[in-house]
Amino acid sequence: MIVNLLVSFCGLFGFLTVFLILLRYKSNRITNVYLVIIFLIISTRMLLIGLFGLEHQQFIQTLLTKYNNLLIVIVPCVYLYFDNMIKDCKKNDPRHFIHFILPFLFNVVDYLFDQHYFEILNENYYYYSFFTLFTFTYFVLISKLLYQKVWNRKAEIGVVAQQNKLVKNWSIYFFSVIVIVTFRLIITLFLEINNQSFNFGNSYLWVSAVFWLFLYFKIIITPEILYGYSFLSAKINEYKKMDKQTIAFWINDSKIKIANIQDRQLFEKISADINSYMVKVDQFSFHTAAYRNPKFSITDLSNKLNIPKSHLTFLFKYQSKISFSEYKKIIRIQDGLNLIKSGFLITNTYDSLAKEIGFKSYNTFFVSFKDVSGLTPQDFLAQNNKNGSV
Repeated sequence: MIVNLLVSFCGLFGFLTVFLILLRYKSNRITNVYLVIIFLIISTRMLLIGLFGLEHQQFIQTLLTKYNNLLIVIVPCVYLYFDNMIKDCKKNDPRHFIHFILPFLFNVVDYLFDQHYFEILNENYYYYSFFTLFTFTYFVLISKLLYQKVWNRKAEIGVVAQQNKLVKNWSIYFFSVIVIVTFRLIITLFLEINNQSFNFGNSYLWVSAVFWLFLYFKIIITPEILYGYSFLSAKINEYKKMDKQTIAFWINDSKIKIANIQDRQLFEKISADINSYMVKVDQFSFHTAAYRNPKFSITDLSNKLNIPKSHLTFLFKYQSKISFSEYKKIIRIQDGLNLIKSGFLITNTYDSLAKEIGFKSYNTFFVSFKDVSGLTPQDFLAQNNKNGSV
């Protein structure tokens, strides 16, 4: 009774999680269609099994018997989820359907077998062997993808490095849950087949229910894990459109700890002006081309804004999550992104773009571009062209 209630609750809570994800679908940078599909399949199965355990209705049993074959679809969905997450793509690519050919054929064979078109000796061993081999193959592909694209991702800009760490931790957590619940299923299927009590791996389902509940709770209580590599760029673009607003890496806290006596005295002097300084810096930085000058410095910014250099130095030392050097990189890359979108590369080279926005070398530009946007300049151009042609 308790186990069935737990499994049913997991299904219902899964649907609630999907509902909350869909409410924030556009703003969640790591959410894409495959995550929704995974959660819907798992939640539906949990709810059906839980209800059948409580009611033992025949129609639920019939529906569940047919529905269990959908589990194999989750395996490629996990791979495609991470692939879309890395590419910051929410839409389904038609080329992804190739990953569902084998699951489709698997279900066709199962249907023909149920209709007695042919017989398979030891059919449960056939299903088990195929599912296990198929799963392990995709787990290897997923591990390779994450290792190359997420877990070893480097960043020179501090705020981007924090963002990368957030995405890395989420991917490890989610993939770990998938591996654990899948191994539970594989082991359970093996025991059921050997004991001649095949039950589609439903034995000890409460173990998987607990892990799925942990995952759902984590998403609900820490929704920031659904931010992805484009979070920084999206936030900048969002705030650029608003007057009297500042971007995400300013610290709006009047209770900062200042050890230096002179800095404390300066803080007392300018505390009332700090927020207006933030706004002025951002409005000037994102609405002018001043940073295209490779030699642009905090002194130049001070002269442009008519704000004492010491005040701006204090601002970036205590009221910013990043240094002025990192700030310049972000401004320049945002400028580069806008130039690419406006067609700059149609008649110019990547090296020309780097110099146009203030970088002295292409290598520095390339590293900074990937840090801020999550893509190489070439990949961003290809993605922009693809989105523009849709």
